Amino acid sequence: MFLDLHPLVIHFPIALFSSAILFDLISIIYKKNELLITSWWVMFLAIICSLLAMITGFVDDKLIGHFSDISPFWLNHSWMQIISVIGFLFLFSWRSKSPNLFYSNKLFLLYLILGIINVGILFYGSHLGAQLAGRV
Repeated sequence: MFLDLHPLVIHFPIALFSSAILFDLISIIYKKNELLITSWWVMFLAIICSLLAMITGFVDDKLIGHFSDISPFWLNHSWMQIISVIGFLFLFSWRSKSPNLFYSNKLFLLYLILGIINVGILFYGSHLGAQLAGRV
C-alpha cells in the first residue's frame, strides 16, 4: 500500500517560512525583540519541515518525473521550491551569524525584501505544485 506523504507535509514549511518573515516585520514595527527569537525558531522549524517536504517530493517525483524537466526552470515546481529553500537557508544563516542585523535599518530592509521575495517564490512554487497535482 502506497501512502502519499508529500501533500501532508508541504503545508508546514509554507506556513512557517511566511510566518517567520511576518514575525520579523511585526517585531520591528512594534519593537518586540521576543518576536525576533520566535521568528528564528519558526524559521528553524520551517527548514526542518522543508527538508521533509523535499524528501517526500523526490519520492513522489519517481511517479511523475517532472523534476528532470528543467526547461524553463521557472515553470518547474521542484526547482522553484528548491530555489526558495536555498534562499531561506541563506537568510537563516545570515540572521544567525549577524544578530545585529535587525538593528541596522538598511540591512533589515534588505533582509525583509529578500524574505518577501522568497515567500513569493515559495507561494508561486506551491501554486505550480497544486497545478501539477490537479488541485488548481
